[in-house]
Amino acid sequence: MTVTEQRVPRAAEDAYVGGLDGLRAIAVAAVVVFHFAPSVLPAGFLGVDVFFVVSGFLIARLVTREIERTGSVSLGNFWARRARRLLPALATLTVVVLCAAAISFSNAELHDLRAQALGTLFYCANWVIIFAKGNYFGNLGRPSPFLHMWTLAVEEQFYLVLPLALFAARRVVVRHPFRTATIALVGAIASTVWMGVLVSPTGDPTRAYLGSDSHAMGLLVGVALGVLAGAGEPWEVFTRWARSNTTAARTVPLLAAASLVAILVTMRVTRDRTLALYRGGFLVFAVLCAVIIAVVVAVPTAPIARLLRAPWLVAIGLRSYSLYLWHWPVRVFVTPRPGFDGVFLFGVRVVISIVLAELSFRFVEQPFRVGKVARRSGSRGAIAYFAALTLVAAVLVTTVAAPKPLPPSNLTKLNTLSGNHDAKALRVDLFGDSTALVLGYGGALRARELGISVGGDAELGCGIVRSDHVSDGRVLANPKECDGWQARWRASMRNDPGARLALMAGAWEALDQQTAFGVIRFGTSAWTDLIALSLRTALQTLTADGRTVYLFEVPCYGAGNANDRMPERSDPRRIAALNEIFATVARSIPKVQIVDWRTLVCPGGHRVESVGGVHLWQPDDQHLTSAGAVVVWKWWLPRLRSSSP
Repeated sequence: MTVTEQRVPRAAEDAYVGGLDGLRAIAVAAVVVFHFAPSVLPAGFLGVDVFFVVSGFLIARLVTREIERTGSVSLGNFWARRARRLLPALATLTVVVLCAAAISFSNAELHDLRAQALGTLFYCANWVIIFAKGNYFGNLGRPSPFLHMWTLAVEEQFYLVLPLALFAARRVVVRHPFRTATIALVGAIASTVWMGVLVSPTGDPTRAYLGSDSHAMGLLVGVALGVLAGAGEPWEVFTRWARSNTTAARTVPLLAAASLVAILVTMRVTRDRTLALYRGGFLVFAVLCAVIIAVVVAVPTAPIARLLRAPWLVAIGLRSYSLYLWHWPVRVFVTPRPGFDGVFLFGVRVVISIVLAELSFRFVEQPFRVGKVARRSGSRGAIAYFAALTLVAAVLVTTVAAPKPLPPSNLTKLNTLSGNHDAKALRVDLFGDSTALVLGYGGALRARELGISVGGDAELGCGIVRSDHVSDGRVLANPKECDGWQARWRASMRNDPGARLALMAGAWEALDQQTAFGVIRFGTSAWTDLIALSLRTALQTLTADGRTVYLFEVPCYGAGNANDRMPERSDPRRIAALNEIFATVARSIPKVQIVDWRTLVCPGGHRVESVGGVHLWQPDDQHLTSAGAVVVWKWWLPRLRSSSP
């Protein structure tokens, strides 16, 4: 038994499908929630993969339909439409972000902005991120406001390649759509395999995740479906079957609804370091998205199709490009403060993002895409606008937003800073990790005011435990620069016999440790023994010539970057255990004094964000700001000067 057969004219199949914009709305909402409140939707970044599948489907269907009708592809018209759609809003965002960064970013935060802005404008941001040299200091500040542009780069590279590929194979595409779709699916599988090869169970997945080659499965699954939809007969057969077969009419909508539920559940229960995603999970996710798209387009009367074309969802979907563009810079520039966090911060960020997206949609996107500018000058207006703002961006990245020199990566490089050669200044040599480096650098910038001269050997990423570290399942390799630390420390002490010596560490020691015998985890006697032994070795090295060594307590670290946390650092149990070890070891070694700066920055175990109106912590919640470092110096120096060397 069959329901009444519905035959939809071919022209109707090319008509606008509101349900796809509803799906876009869900995708962009997931990404926004992930960036603003990642604990709510730990894998909301998968919204990007929904975009990929939708884009692959729409572009492949459009180009295939044109080949079927005309036998060719007007590449100029295709790219002109893409230019009107994408370029004006992108250029506007780039200029606005550069202006904002020039006003509020530190020198370290500005350092890589030129390459990131140019990567954004020329749609190669993903490769800029992949091939950029690691900049730990850049990670101390706010993340790049262009970090999210990698997705647009992948899509635009796809927009360049796919029409050329389909044009070259235009005879096969129309005559053998199943063969073409199969080739696209084979490409998706190959991309999946390559992603699996690139990713490491305990390493950084950046290369695998951002690569156009290793993250193409969603686009290619969309292409496979789009080719079938655009070729005519295959899609007509599927549409008739899905609408007129009784069993299909019941099961196909249920399958699509189940796929949507599976997508949402996956976003909730997985996370960015779930290895299964990189070992086939992204491909399965893309297939689920393709199921939804197929049903929404082929069976517009299905409940899921009606749900996704709800007016409010469609309205969000129509603005999804603008909302995606603007929400991440809002996340970067609207930062938490005491009393301005949690749900309130989330709400403010959402409201600002919506307002900026609406302004961009109404006054930038629409005029160039379908409004007055488009009617008067076609794509030329959009291209001219993009070129003009690209010129403005070029001026900005060579003037006010030009890359500034990075702070030194080691305190041994501070001798060029003003004030470090003052013979009357109190000489203080700091040893330890980046927390000591940041304190020393902040003091060196105000050396004349403070009456100090700063040196020592504090190195980025170098804790007192000289092993690899484990955080949240990741293995963080101990930098090679940390090797030979004892010889460097002794040399620094010989060159500075009159300096006061201080040791600041704990950020790396708070983590679990990877040794040749396996992972040593917090709470075990092996962990306590390893930290104690490492600290004892460091202190014995520094006290070898009889000078007093000032050992800073471990402060109350904050939660850190919400999208790349090291949760162990904010665990009060670990901090308490470290300070107990520090106190015990200090008591056992003569000439070691504890600096109880926790009374300043976290009295009673409660973290203080500011002192005297000065904000203490950088956005990573673990390193002092330059002004915060000065606050600590002013608190410590009277005690240091009054104590015996």
